[in-house]
Amino acid sequence: MHRIVSRTAIASPLIRRTPLLNRAKLPQLPIRSFATQHQQQHVARLPFKSITASVLLTSSFYMYTQSVAQAEAQMKAATPASTIDELHDKENRIAVHSKSTAELAMALFVYRLCALPWLVDAAPHLIAISEKFGLQAPVYWFVKQTFFRHFCGGETPEECISSMDKLAQSGINCILDLSVEADLHLDTNAPVATEGGKYHRDEQQADVIAKMIKTCMTTAAGSVKDNAMVAVKVTAFSPPELLLRLNQVIAALDQSFLDNQSNGLIDAEGVRQVMNRVLPAPISEDQAAQRESLVAHLEKNKASLDVIEFRKLFNLQGPARDVWWKTDNEDAKAVLLTSEDLEAYDRMIARLEDACSLARDLKVGVMVDAEQSYFQDAIDHVAVNLQRKFNANKNQQPTIFNTYQMYTKSARGRLELDVALSERENFTFAAKLVRGAYMVSERKRAEEMGYSSPICDTLEDTHASYNGGVKFLLNKIKQHQDATGESVTNTTSPIVFMVASHNRDSVILTIEEMEKNNVHAQSGVVQFGQLFGMQDQLSYTLGRNGYAIYKYLPYGMIDEVIPYLLRRAQENSSVLGGVAVERQLMWEEVKDRITGKATKPVSSSPEVTITTTTSSV
Repeated sequence: MHRIVSRTAIASPLIRRTPLLNRAKLPQLPIRSFATQHQQQHVARLPFKSITASVLLTSSFYMYTQSVAQAEAQMKAATPASTIDELHDKENRIAVHSKSTAELAMALFVYRLCALPWLVDAAPHLIAISEKFGLQAPVYWFVKQTFFRHFCGGETPEECISSMDKLAQSGINCILDLSVEADLHLDTNAPVATEGGKYHRDEQQADVIAKMIKTCMTTAAGSVKDNAMVAVKVTAFSPPELLLRLNQVIAALDQSFLDNQSNGLIDAEGVRQVMNRVLPAPISEDQAAQRESLVAHLEKNKASLDVIEFRKLFNLQGPARDVWWKTDNEDAKAVLLTSEDLEAYDRMIARLEDACSLARDLKVGVMVDAEQSYFQDAIDHVAVNLQRKFNANKNQQPTIFNTYQMYTKSARGRLELDVALSERENFTFAAKLVRGAYMVSERKRAEEMGYSSPICDTLEDTHASYNGGVKFLLNKIKQHQDATGESVTNTTSPIVFMVASHNRDSVILTIEEMEKNNVHAQSGVVQFGQLFGMQDQLSYTLGRNGYAIYKYLPYGMIDEVIPYLLRRAQENSSVLGGVAVERQLMWEEVKDRITGKATKPVSSSPEVTITTTTSSV
């Protein structure tokens, strides 16, 4: 007959019960029941499971530290010259080694399609026809399995995290971009509001997009330790008509300055001319008196204003905004900005500042995208005012980056003027330099409307503008280092900028100029950027050698992102068709993998897999 015996029952005969022990609270041992016919001898057993796990963890940790040490040693050994050699190496497979065979095959297929101009041109019409006849489902499926997978990070910001993590293993950061149309998120069955003014529906859209962008910022901040960034478009925060009117205001002010200046300065009489020709009529005697008082002050002091001071005087966010711009005239043809326009402008700024405040708190950079020229003056106005407010902390990396399309004839002048403004008002100038994405549409619009094209006349002019902008900014950084005697970082430099380019020559030139001006790769003062799914050889090489490199990672629901994909295909078809070297590397890698000739890649960053096993005893 089996007896059930407990540990305490076995031990109790060995303990002599005394009053002291009776009063003491003995620790209760866990009761383990077991069956026995004979007294069993207890044998101490070695904890093999614990020892095995400890050995494996120790070994894995050792492997990890060795990998980290190797990666750090490689980064320290990297020089500008060795990085440039890698960029010149047409056999450099660092990017293709990081991809699966399926990913390489898909990339080859997508690149081939993008290299067919007739298909790129026909794509919008094919999609429109499919939607008209209710056949969009198979079209969307095809786009999602090809172009979307190659150029986008996912349908939600959360889906982008896996792509961000994978890129981070190769030293590449991301710029999250919400690529959606705002009206797709509105309830089309909701009753149309009878109140709220002409901008009501557009502002509903802007409110929705603002919330989505804040979610994007939170996701970006939570997915990486630091250096997170997001891209925003000012047109997403504002009614388009308002931005068009704001653009006209800024253009009118700048033209008035040119008409009334002498040697780059405008005096009190010139300001009075601007007041009479551009500004709305005063609505009260008090407003008229305030205007005259400001002009009289200039006359009394015989003061003249340069263009920076002139713009600040009439700034819509300046302290004298109501003195110059307040009006009760609601005729949009009679005044440049009506009172309704001013109220909508204030709400736009409130949305932007709310989002940028969150970004600053989360330490997320905000890339303000460039857009069409008929919006760009207004966008620059908004971006510069945001930089004044959010880039003023010299102990933190800048929050707001403005974008300069260097293929425009005015880009270099605007770049230099904004740098001068940041120096004068002591905030960090942060910029992204791109060549531009609207060349065809800009030239077509200029021809149709009978004005001079804002785009550089030749490709050589565009290259000169872009590379000249890079040299100008690096020279400014060198001047600051020479004056202070200290090397700059992304928290101490007066200028931080991104070279957002797929042009290999511009990337190499930037690295050479960085060395010439003693700007270190690891400082983060100069960053590089490319689109997700394009020019990976550049990106992975820069990441391996310690340069700050970003991939522009768009996301959104497939039906929302299709307009983005179409624009990218149309605007960059020449670029996509010109990646012959990268396509050849992909093809060679796929062939070598199939035939078993592929060489084992050298890991660009430590990656350790910890495997645990258990053994039964």
